[in-house]
Amino acid sequence: MSRLNDPENFRGRVNYAAQVIAYGRRPTRAFDNCFENYDGDEVATAILRRSRKNARLGSNLQRYLSLASIEAAAERLADVPTRKLPEVARETRARRKAEFDVWFEQHRNADVAVPDTAEDDTRSTS
Repeated sequence: MSRLNDPENFRGRVNYAAQVIAYGRRPTRAFDNCFENYDGDEVATAILRRSRKNARLGSNLQRYLSLASIEAAAERLADVPTRKLPEVARETRARRKAEFDVWFEQHRNADVAVPDTAEDDTRSTS
């Protein structure tokens, strides 16, 4: 598994995404992966905080991320020190993954419970 795909590599994902943004590089699948581990708000908040001290990152940020969205995320995480973001991200990943797994099971079970009427229609003759 690529380290960028590793959900536990929070700092690596933040560093990679910040580098892409700061240098105006073309976003790739690897860039998208940085935000797709149920902890995108925490990743974006870390980048926003870093952009306040890095002019190059700050000047390019709006080209890559919705400022309104990341500012809202940063506001929700305002009481979390930057050094604790990886820990909070880990908790968020666990919680959101569990929520998704429950949702998925409910929908999978609902799909199994509904009979497939398409097969019945093809077999019936009038």
